[in-house]
Order: sequence, then structure tokens, then C-alpha cells
Amino acid sequence: MRLIFRVVLCSFLLMMSSCVEDVNFSQAEDLEITPVVLASLVNSTITQNELVFGGVEINRPIEQTSLFTIFNNEQTRDNLERIVLQFAINNQFNRGFRIEFFFLDGAGNETLSPITLNVNPNQSDFNQEEEIILANEPAFTNTRNVRTRIELLPSSDGSIIDVNVPTSLTFRSAGTLYFRVN
Repeated sequence: MRLIFRVVLCSFLLMMSSCVEDVNFSQAEDLEITPVVLASLVNSTITQNELVFGGVEINRPIEQTSLFTIFNNEQTRDNLERIVLQFAINNQFNRGFRIEFFFLDGAGNETLSPITLNVNPNQSDFNQEEEIILANEPAFTNTRNVRTRIELLPSSDGSIIDVNVPTSLTFRSAGTLYFRVN
């Protein structure tokens, strides 16, 4: 019984004399979270059959406009610091391509200078990154659409694409989004 009493007494004395700092609840105001999100954006393949119609190569760029929904959320607009866009292309054609991206607001006005990718003939390992820092490009948060323009460049030897030879241009893109939340 004496031993139990001594253990309880020692424990009580240790608890009462332990060092405890006052709790500072304002520390939560200084808390900063920096999440990073990786998102797949566009994956597409263009074959030789999409570039030749009736035995004639297309002579104008292919354009497509898509919704750009990243900024539909107010939290994203307020907390996104930068985006790094990654592009990877496998070009099996013996022709080069120019691919351009136009970021547009709801009225069709550009919110960022166009991003241009110049892909060489037979280039299987094309990679390019573009960093967008929103503090330097505040209009970018108004982006609602992205228009993609793909242009088949002329051949250096005057040859045309043979529709009987399976060939493709495979395009992949992703974005890494960097947030800062206080």
C-alpha cells in the first residue's frame, strides 16, 4: 500500500511541476498549406487518314476549342500560384507540325500569349514545359476556353502523306498545379 501511495504521489508531483508553455491559438493564422496537384489534360492521336482527304493533304490548320474549367472554382482562382504545363509528343510522320494553344476568356479575348510547340519530322521524344506564374499573368485566371491549332508543315522534298502507311502523331499533356493556402 505504501508503494502504491508513493508512486501516485510522485506521479502527481511530476504532473504538477512539468513544464507547459501557454497555448498560442494565433499560430493557426500563420499556417500555410502548399498542395501540388497533377492533372492529365489532353491525350490525342492523329492518324494519316485525318490529314489526307480524297488524296489531297489538308492545307489549313486544324482547330478545336475546348472548355478550360480549372478556374470555375473560386478557391482555385484565389489560391493557385503557378501551373507547369507538360507536353509530350511522338511524331511518326516525316513531316513537322506546329501546335499552338490560345487561352481565351468568355468573350474570346486572349488571356495569355499563345504557347507554340514546333515538332520536327520523325521526332519521337518531343517534350516541352511551360510555366505560368499567376502573379505575372493575372488575366490567365479569366480563361474559360482553350483553342488548339495544329498545322501540318510542308515537306522538305515535296512528298505527301501516304494514307496506306499507318502513321500517327500522339499528343499527351498534363498540368502540375501549385497552390498556397493560408
